[in-house]
Amino acid sequence: MAKVLENRSAEEMKTVFIPRTSKNDTERYVAVNGENMLIQTGKAVEVPLRFAEVIESSQRQDSAAEAFIEAFAKN
Repeated sequence: MAKVLENRSAEEMKTVFIPRTSKNDTERYVAVNGENMLIQTGKAVEVPLRFAEVIESSQRQDSAAEAFIEAFAKN
């Protein structure tokens, strides 16, 4: 049975930017608690706050992983 989405016009939105990792990387699949959406990469887009939090958390983790790798690569 299809899930009917209620009106979410009052929902808080936030602008996010997901950089492209390659020429063909045009969108990113993001899921939060059973809800999902495809978010365009390479430009700033408005998404519901819950999706923005997941994207920002992912970007922080990517940065931390890069810093960790660089710290050990210098040894």
